[in-house]
Amino acid sequence: MTRCDHCGNETALPYTCQHCGGKFCADCRLPPNHACTGIGSWNRKPRPAVGMNYSRGGGVTATGGGGAEPRRGTVKKAAGEIPYLKITALIIVVILLGLAWLVHSGYRFG
Repeated sequence: MTRCDHCGNETALPYTCQHCGGKFCADCRLPPNHACTGIGSWNRKPRPAVGMNYSRGGGVTATGGGGAEPRRGTVKKAAGEIPYLKITALIIVVILLGLAWLVHSGYRFG
């Protein structure tokens, strides 16, 4: 068992702080609760709130109000994105072509 770096309590599953690297118990895990040396980076992070959305691109965007979100069915696909159905169909075609080549070349199954 590990001891909390702040209060000294033993904990089976310690939390590692992303800002200072210390090991802490569940009560002391947040930077304001253990006098974190990296509290400045903790304060700079945006907090999720009503009307905020963590988007797919990694940024935080405000989503309140009219017209901020795309309508259903109008979501654009990222450039270079290949749907899984097309990949699956391509794999099946390649397998069938391979089997047809084996039969044509005289290979006997069984």
